[in-house]
Amino acid sequence: MERKRLQRDRISELPADILDKILSFLPIQEAARMAVLSTFWRDIWFSLTELDFGWWFFVHIRKKHFHAHSDIRTQNIQDETKNSNIWIFAGLYVVNKVLIQHNGLIRKFVFNFDFLNRSFSTKTLRSRSFDFDQWLLFVTRKGVEEIHFSLMPEDEYTLPNCIFSCPTLRRLDVCGVSIGPISDPCILPNVTSLCFKNVDFNPRDHLVDVPMLENLSFEICYNLHDFNFTAQKLHSLRIDSCPFYQLPFNLDLRSIRTLDLDCSSMQGFVNGFTGRGLQQPLELDVEYLMLSTEDYHDHVEDVYSAFIHLLRICPKLCKLDIDLSFSHVMPKLTDEFQTVTQRHTMLHTLKLDSYIGSVHDLIFIKRLLACFPALEKVFIVHEDTWDYEEFFESNKEELLHSQCASAKAEIVMYNYNY
Repeated sequence: MERKRLQRDRISELPADILDKILSFLPIQEAARMAVLSTFWRDIWFSLTELDFGWWFFVHIRKKHFHAHSDIRTQNIQDETKNSNIWIFAGLYVVNKVLIQHNGLIRKFVFNFDFLNRSFSTKTLRSRSFDFDQWLLFVTRKGVEEIHFSLMPEDEYTLPNCIFSCPTLRRLDVCGVSIGPISDPCILPNVTSLCFKNVDFNPRDHLVDVPMLENLSFEICYNLHDFNFTAQKLHSLRIDSCPFYQLPFNLDLRSIRTLDLDCSSMQGFVNGFTGRGLQQPLELDVEYLMLSTEDYHDHVEDVYSAFIHLLRICPKLCKLDIDLSFSHVMPKLTDEFQTVTQRHTMLHTLKLDSYIGSVHDLIFIKRLLACFPALEKVFIVHEDTWDYEEFFESNKEELLHSQCASAKAEIVMYNYNY
């Protein structure tokens, strides 16, 4: 008896929840290899609480398939299409197999299939909607708390209603899918974090409530105004690259403390906010404002006006992040801007991204430093990887000697790769 016990390794003696945590740090294909060590490890594999069928998993499947077909370079387009579909089918088969054999709780489920060149296989995934529905139905019955599900819009997949009624779900990140009408007035009852990327919201006439939602993100989404919902505990809102963006009319903004907008979304946010009349407070309690841009050049005056209006309705700002490529929409920092910024006596931290050290950057930063009287910390971030220490020091000294109202501010300059 003593000999048998000594023959078992110490790792196998660890509690099941510790072993599960260890395996969760491995790519799922590496965790699967542990199953061949013993029946003990095989049982652990069958009850993993985190199933990550993401980038590394499908790269592994693809490499294995192409290695088995070493003559792939001599094949024509028809053969390449066939082989592409075969390895995709193989990956989906593995996912099905794992879920069928799984016999425990699933806390986290990841399926990411939006990153590969699938130009030859779009029809394949359109035909697998039933499988996706079954996977999501399965994990929502297994106590899932976190779902990351990514496809491509060409797959034309609509999320099933089981997602929105799942009582255990805490976080949902979806990409490349559609969301159809939802009949239940209360959806995602315990979700605190929602991230929508490249999602199309189909029209709906009814109002739904997401009662526990704290963090909400929209990126490249469509028909956003049709997502008519309320979220009384919403703390953080991010809107990026959403064409024709409009605020959902019933979205309550009074609890928001962090607001992240790009140029194209900023105007829609301000217009939606000011168009609500007395249904919203005149000011927001936003403490952290982040503004970015993607080389935005259209309607510069409108963007500048929206920026000033944001500063006006967010008097409690403590931290402000600005992408310096955004500075082209604020070329002069008018008297109106300076008047508004003087009210921001709580703004103690300023972060400036995408610094390239140009004369335009330096002039713009100097003006900002003069406008905010209560600044204590200024972070200036450079993106390039070249030797920056001497360059930063010379720029830093120039800024320090030019400070006006914010003379007490500490300037910290660093590189993203530092």
